[in-house]
Amino acid sequence: MTQSADPSVATPATVDGRRLLATIAAAVIAGAVIGSATYYGLHWLIPSLNAGLRTQVIVAGVYCAFIAALAISFGPLPRAPFGLRFTSGKDLGLACLAWFGIMGCSLTIYFVLSPITGGVSTALRQILTVATDAKRLVGQPESAWIVAIARGCLIVPLFEELLFRGLLLGWLGKHMSVPRAIIVSAILFAVMHGYPIVLPFAFVAGLFLGWVRERTGSTFNTLVVHVLNNVLFLCLGVWLLR
Repeated sequence: MTQSADPSVATPATVDGRRLLATIAAAVIAGAVIGSATYYGLHWLIPSLNAGLRTQVIVAGVYCAFIAALAISFGPLPRAPFGLRFTSGKDLGLACLAWFGIMGCSLTIYFVLSPITGGVSTALRQILTVATDAKRLVGQPESAWIVAIARGCLIVPLFEELLFRGLLLGWLGKHMSVPRAIIVSAILFAVMHGYPIVLPFAFVAGLFLGWVRERTGSTFNTLVVHVLNNVLFLCLGVWLLR
């Protein structure tokens, strides 16, 4: 990993396990409170609000609560253990190259799994169906699309990078070697996505993003890759699932 005297680019291995668990629990509680309050508040204030838009606003609010809980517990996002800051153009370029690695390895895996998945094209359509809002947003108003894009292409990636490549990878790095920490965090990242068809891609993405985090000391670089990937998937979903 690239070393720096700047504390905001320090290694992420500075996370206490108990504090991490307490923070996750607090985030879940905060998300439940915000989600419930938003649901009933919107029903009371704007009872005629489009159901799709209401759902998108609620989910976005929940993820914002998650992010706020992480930031409150572990301090400013640009500093360790998050390291959410620009480091260099070279690091950003490295992160973008890693994205091509994610795509290449994932295509290879799904090609090998074709007898099970029904082919790469079929697997891609299944991934786009469950991993994007492209199909769920069909017929929804423009406002629902705007909130969904902000949530799926920025808010959710930000939360996942702060948690998996910031806090979780930092905690794992205290208890095992860096390669093992990256592998374990990638497994957890894949499991979090739930759907079996998405697991191979999420695992490969977790490996590459974990490597980028360790190599550059920044979750900003992994966030850029994550955002670009989600934007591409949404565009593909709109194109292929219409």
